[in-house]
Amino acid sequence: MKLTKNILIIITIMLCITGCNDFLEDTLQYTSEEEVITSGLRSRGIIEDIYTDYSFRYFTDFSVEYLTDNGVLNSSETNYANNNWGAAESHPYNYVWQQSYNNIRQIYQYIDLVHDAGLPYLPSEASEPFSDKIVARYYGEAHFLKAWAEWELLKIYGGPSADGTMLGFPIVNGTLENEEYATLSRNTYDECVDQIMADLDVAIENLPLIYSGSENDNPGYSDLETGRASGLAAYALKAKVALFAASPAFNPSNDNSKWVLAAEYAHEVIEQNGGLKSLQPFNNSREDNPDQIWRMRNSRNNNSLEKRLYPPTLYGQGEVNPSQNLVDAFPDSNGYPISNASSLYDPATPYSSRDSRFYKFIFYNGDQCFQSENCTNYNALEMFEGGLDNFGGFIPNEGTRTGYYLKKYLNNLNFDPSAVNATTTLPKVYVQLGLTDIYLSYAEAVYNAYGQAETAPPGLNYSAKEVIAEIRKRAGFTSDPYLDEAAADANLFENLIKNERRLELCFTGERFHDLRRWKDIVNIENVNGVKITKNEDETFSYDNIQVEARGYGNKNYYLPLPYDELIINTNLKQNQGW
Repeated sequence: MKLTKNILIIITIMLCITGCNDFLEDTLQYTSEEEVITSGLRSRGIIEDIYTDYSFRYFTDFSVEYLTDNGVLNSSETNYANNNWGAAESHPYNYVWQQSYNNIRQIYQYIDLVHDAGLPYLPSEASEPFSDKIVARYYGEAHFLKAWAEWELLKIYGGPSADGTMLGFPIVNGTLENEEYATLSRNTYDECVDQIMADLDVAIENLPLIYSGSENDNPGYSDLETGRASGLAAYALKAKVALFAASPAFNPSNDNSKWVLAAEYAHEVIEQNGGLKSLQPFNNSREDNPDQIWRMRNSRNNNSLEKRLYPPTLYGQGEVNPSQNLVDAFPDSNGYPISNASSLYDPATPYSSRDSRFYKFIFYNGDQCFQSENCTNYNALEMFEGGLDNFGGFIPNEGTRTGYYLKKYLNNLNFDPSAVNATTTLPKVYVQLGLTDIYLSYAEAVYNAYGQAETAPPGLNYSAKEVIAEIRKRAGFTSDPYLDEAAADANLFENLIKNERRLELCFTGERFHDLRRWKDIVNIENVNGVKITKNEDETFSYDNIQVEARGYGNKNYYLPLPYDELIINTNLKQNQGW
């Protein structure tokens, strides 16, 4: 057992080292292949190794959110968000190109040297049926992970070349020699979409729809395997890829058939999942949440989020500061936008009678718990000038730049000062593909394809309004007059879909890419916060302040290919504007 473990560790370490080298300088690839060959069936660990690149990326997601109008880092400005992004400079996505191609190469090492070699999972003849199932599962996982790497390349680097041709990434379907990477050319965007869909079809054919049951009853496919790629995750990724392909930035001719296809793919996920279901309550520590289509294996005994996100008086660093812009996007407790004449919103008491998601996602002045505006789990937070949770209050050189802190994702720790360094055994569930995203994708796609909010199109079982209603029901809007009003007005309904996506997926890293694909990023607002003054009568005054400027141009619909790759490979065409 020790020998087996040591060999697998060596393989994993060597493959990780491989991922840190430029392709042209990488001499470790061949050694890795020798290790794979000599390690036989134990080398299936190279598939597990790839999962680690996609797990527990909360702080990566937060850094992407700083590129939007949703929030800022409490310690410094985000220069990239003010038109200071260059192809030759370091930027938040520099790692994606190299990581993705390293993972694709590692996948083909597995396919060529392990799967195609016919190595069983277990060598005994009696275990052959079980062994065949696991071999098929690993093959499906390999194709899903390849599709995911391709998806990240397409999401980040897809865009038009100088002549206007919409390009994706260089498609690789095998293990290349190092010098071959320097000769690759970008395939068209549509070719890349087709390749991802083909890989996902292979995954669907070889993977269980979901992992369920006990290991005794369903060996290899039991709920112990949750976190691996599944058939449902493959269906969900197809829907996500199709939505991007239909969006204005990547569908300049507004080919309606792409919107139809995106609606059909999202509909297929919903049907494969058993139809349009109510969404589960928000709970980021729940490991058996069926809404988590693909969640990564959880992290335990780790309170890094709590330490870095909680406000100062709750013994945190308050690192992530949501914007006033985002706070204003939350409707009132009846579902009306706060700018609507029917809204209950009162600027003198701006945190009263708000959408329940506001209380679950945002720490605000006077906040005392996780669930609503009325409970008292801890002392009222003081974001006002001179307050303990304002800058320089309870902890010197710590505080909020916007007047808010991020509550979403946190576990509720013991706030006794003697327990401040205690970790939590509650899991941190990092969701890569979720049902909420699929519902939002369906509503957007079906509405753009057919222009009808209240009618389900032929062949599809749900209207856009029905699906948005399910999302808003979880927020507490069981009676939803504003949804009825918006469904009758094209502009209101389109804005409602986008706003629900902004709220539900805030701080997941999605908004930056949504703004790009919608071609809305050029209209992004400067990030605002609030200056809160405590009056002598114990009331508060609220004044909006600008915290950070935002400035994007048309070229920011697309992102630049890494400068280093362009130097290595002159066949690569850069995206327009870079």
